[in-house]
Amino acid sequence: MRNEWIYWVISELAFYFFIYYAEVLLNVNADLWVSAFMLWALANVSIIFCPVLRKYFK
Repeated sequence: MRNEWIYWVISELAFYFFIYYAEVLLNVNADLWVSAFMLWALANVSIIFCPVLRKYFK
C-alpha cells in the first residue's frame, strides 16, 4: 500500500515534466510551468470525469 502512492507521485511528476518538455520542443511562447500545470490538471480531470477515458485507465 505504501509503495502505491509513491509510484503514483512519481508517475504524475513524470507526466508533468513530459508535458513541460513537449512544450519546450514545440517552442510554446508562454509561461511553461503554468501552462504545463494547466494541461496536466486538465488531463487528470478528464481521466476522472470522462467515462470513456475512465474505462481505459482503471
